[in-house]
Amino acid sequence: MNTIVINNATYRAEPGERLLDTARKHHVHIGYFCGGNGLCQTCYVKVTEGMENLSPLSEREKAMLSQHLIDEDIRVACLTTIDKPGTIKLVTTVEEVRIMVLEHPWEIIPYQAKMGWESLVKLPDTIAMQAGRFFEGKFDGAEVLQDVVHAITDGIDLLFRAFAPPEQPATVNRVKSRPEVDRQETGRPHFERLMETSRAQLLEEHSLTPIN
Repeated sequence: MNTIVINNATYRAEPGERLLDTARKHHVHIGYFCGGNGLCQTCYVKVTEGMENLSPLSEREKAMLSQHLIDEDIRVACLTTIDKPGTIKLVTTVEEVRIMVLEHPWEIIPYQAKMGWESLVKLPDTIAMQAGRFFEGKFDGAEVLQDVVHAITDGIDLLFRAFAPPEQPATVNRVKSRPEVDRQETGRPHFERLMETSRAQLLEEHSLTPIN
């Protein structure tokens, strides 16, 4: 059993799981438009602790990650598995962007430019790798389409979870006081009923006619 911290939230994970599968299982915000087939390059994560507990860089990862990103401990979540027990900490690139927007938005443009450039540098290798998968029969179009649909569904679910109101705590049944019962039954506070009763008694005692 592994302890994995994703975007400062702690979860449990099993050896053999892909980082992407762990994130999806716990409804963590992570990019995976292609459904985890190593096509869209949106599930990048930055490993801040426990790199030794993950699978070594595969040839597919090396085809997609520039040396600069590798040096920054960036991994492709759909191509990285948990190999050894221990603690793993990582931050998704989606979370990095969210923090930038909230705390230092002036860094967004340089960040996007850097990530775009690093992807462009590896574009020839990425195309060659994907073409090789296709010709080797390792690229199942129907399966990819199904995974994309699941990824979109998961994304919608995450949006609903993000904007859903917090769950209300369970109410505790208790004996209601008389004023509370009066308020619920009449829609008026208890003291208003007392005032009306007192007014009626005064009018009756002094034989006064109420003014409407």
